[in-house]
Amino acid sequence: MNTITPLGQQFVDTLERVDAHAKQRQEYLKPIEKVHIVGAGGTITAAYEQLRNAAEYTEEHLLLQRAIQRFFKRLFSTRDKARIANCGEELAVELTLAGYMANDHIPITVVQKIGGEAAVYFAAYEQYIGQLGSEKSDNWAVAPLAVQVESMLTDHTRRSAFVQFAYQFFIDSIVVDRVFKSGKPDNYDASVFIAVHRMLLKSDNATIRHALLERYQASPVNIVQYQQINQQLDALIESDTVEKIGRIVNRRGAPLRILWRMVAEVPELPTILQNREKFLSAYESQIEAEYREMNTRINRGIVKSVVFLIITKFVIGIGLEVPYDYVVHGAIIWLPLLINLLFPPVYMILLRLTLVLPNRVNTTALVDRMDALLYAQRPTLSITSSESTVNNYSTAFNVLYAVLIVAVFGAAGWGLWLLGFGVLHLAIFFIFLSTASFLGFRLSRMVREIETVDAEQNGVSMIRDFLYLPFVVVGRWISEKYSKVNIIAMILDMVIELPLKTVIRLVQQWGKFISSKKDEL
Repeated sequence: MNTITPLGQQFVDTLERVDAHAKQRQEYLKPIEKVHIVGAGGTITAAYEQLRNAAEYTEEHLLLQRAIQRFFKRLFSTRDKARIANCGEELAVELTLAGYMANDHIPITVVQKIGGEAAVYFAAYEQYIGQLGSEKSDNWAVAPLAVQVESMLTDHTRRSAFVQFAYQFFIDSIVVDRVFKSGKPDNYDASVFIAVHRMLLKSDNATIRHALLERYQASPVNIVQYQQINQQLDALIESDTVEKIGRIVNRRGAPLRILWRMVAEVPELPTILQNREKFLSAYESQIEAEYREMNTRINRGIVKSVVFLIITKFVIGIGLEVPYDYVVHGAIIWLPLLINLLFPPVYMILLRLTLVLPNRVNTTALVDRMDALLYAQRPTLSITSSESTVNNYSTAFNVLYAVLIVAVFGAAGWGLWLLGFGVLHLAIFFIFLSTASFLGFRLSRMVREIETVDAEQNGVSMIRDFLYLPFVVVGRWISEKYSKVNIIAMILDMVIELPLKTVIRLVQQWGKFISSKKDEL
């Protein structure tokens, strides 16, 4: 029987420690009073959150963090220091009514600590907003605060243990001088840490920033040091080094992604890891479960994408296309309007038919990779530049690729022009088709993320990619810009969320007032 490797044993020891700490914390919190929410607004708040999440198209594991972030954005905009210092209960009410947290789950002690954390971060926010503007204030103060508060509400200690294990694996495996010909880059270790978070856990920049701030023991209490480190993190998170290492982690990450699911879902994992045969059997079962869950996630992703496209298209149709038709043509041009509304969602549904789950060969390869990682008594697997870098194709290929993009868009545009599309109709069609293509591509990457065997290319797939990739490229660019200025989400925040949450807060306060009056009788 092969024994577990030193890295694997270190992972087991870390999991046992964090599990013991989590159990102690659970026992400590058990007798402490929990926040109990009584009052109206739960149904409508939960319904709005579903609409808001569809408009933002965020990864599911980030939804709680984003809801907390929106709460603190609204709260900080009031500049009410007394309310900020006592915001814990207000946040608990909002998250419970929205369905993010169960009732009678949040301890009173945690609620009290939230206000203290908010006051510290607001002091930094108040200083940054005048000097550096709203974007940096949000990124440096509001976003890390949201992650900090989320970590107070949910236990992420196992996640931290897994990140450290995966980080150490890539630190040991990457042959730095072969991947980086000019020598080891500055902040190399931190870049690996970021790549592991981003590629294996799909962490957003706020989560990564908070993890690094904790790693460097930086706090907004020391405002000067905190600002300096955040400036460095801004450059590091978007650096070419992180992107290059990210490709390595992404390509070699499939076995680790399955392991991460076990870390999150299997309480007895530390014990199982000690027995090679037992672990590999459980690991194979986890792979099969991931395939089934992947199918469900893809279907759910298709539904979210369709809802996202319809909501966005409806707003743009009302706001742009209909007025444009009346101004230019004197009446609504129905064919372009209907095609622009219906084609992207139908296209998304058709893309679903092209997504195929991995086969048994991939399962065997994943098990073998994890066996080698945790139990093989041989030198560490080496990762070199040949596995990490994008091939340097000739200029002719790059020119041909650019011509391909222009040709595909030109042919599609010419066909639509013949159907009576105007300039605005064409622009909207290509924006939504490109967005749908990129959303479909993201769903296909979900399958690719658990594949360790290269999929075979046939004639049909080559033709599909020939027509499909130009729209994906444009869709990715649109998505990056849209995520920074999400007009639909901004409209929902101002028109619905702010009035809704204000009314619910007033209703809650009125309920407490009436209750106190009853007690006086």
